[in-house]
Amino acid sequence: MPIRVPTEARSESVFPAPLKGRVEVHRFPSRVLEGNPWDDPIERDLPVYVPPSGVTEGRPLLLLLSGYTGAGWMHFLRPRYLTDSIVGRLDRLIRTGDASEAVLVAPDCLTTLGGSQYLNSTASGRYEDYVMTEVLPWVHERYRTGPTAVLGTSSGGYGAMVLALRHPDALRALGSNAGDAYFEYSYLPEFPRAFREIRAAGGPEALLRQLLSAPVSAFGPANPKVQALEHMGYASAYSPIESEPGRFDLPFDLETGELRTEVWSRWLAWDPVRMVRTERYRDALRRLAYVYADGGTRDEYGLDIGARIFAAEARRQGIKVDFQEFDGVHSDGGPRYDVMIPRLLAALGHPAPGARRASV
Repeated sequence: MPIRVPTEARSESVFPAPLKGRVEVHRFPSRVLEGNPWDDPIERDLPVYVPPSGVTEGRPLLLLLSGYTGAGWMHFLRPRYLTDSIVGRLDRLIRTGDASEAVLVAPDCLTTLGGSQYLNSTASGRYEDYVMTEVLPWVHERYRTGPTAVLGTSSGGYGAMVLALRHPDALRALGSNAGDAYFEYSYLPEFPRAFREIRAAGGPEALLRQLLSAPVSAFGPANPKVQALEHMGYASAYSPIESEPGRFDLPFDLETGELRTEVWSRWLAWDPVRMVRTERYRDALRRLAYVYADGGTRDEYGLDIGARIFAAEARRQGIKVDFQEFDGVHSDGGPRYDVMIPRLLAALGHPAPGARRASV
């Protein structure tokens, strides 16, 4: 029988609407990244989304952190068929009145090994300082923006949690979609696969030479070699060798595969679940206006459970957390920004126009 295409059901995920706001891309030079051990670029693109009115003074600022192997400029590209970018979602939420106007900035914290976890490291460079002491103050001064919320997915969600815990004066709210937490579930099960790939390649340097010399065809669980590279990237953030810039320790023995508990303990110290158990970070979390954490119930890395444990630990400390679960895998978090963004902005004192009308 003839097939009719229900074109009336077609959303903007087929043909994205042009942005009502505008994107300004700056070439941003960094001083704190100068002399980084891997000679990664110190001047990078810094894209900023300006809302439709063109007014930025006093508008809330969204600091968007990318997932591992991602960079800020990726969120400003035209999305694939039947998907949407985070910038596109923000623009649509503003256009439909489901979110207040906001400015968004997405820094590039990519390293040779695919990411920095937004931490300072003697192995990779000072990326926490890059974001917090260079990018954020510059955007506030240039655009005269108001309060800031930090948000992201996966390693970006991890960065949102950790930077908010470490800088509650600068970051007033956080939103984490499938952020790395409870490392026993998110990292530890991957160590045997990483060990096998490193051994099969002839060692860490041999594997890195192979991967860094040519494009790869896939990321995530479909490519265990890239997964092994990611764990070397995590090690560069969590267990750098401070006396040897550019070098780091892996949390498992390269000969036997046995867990190196002295290195693994250094990783665990950066686990948001454990951080919240300490007085410093517990007090920081209390100072935030809003905390959001979520995860898909089919997340391949157990990060829905990590978010659940993080929320439970925070609640035990008397801290309110908006914890959400949804039916999805690790890469299904895009639609969660339709939930997260309006709530973050409302917590910053900028509720959606529709919400204001409803309350009258």
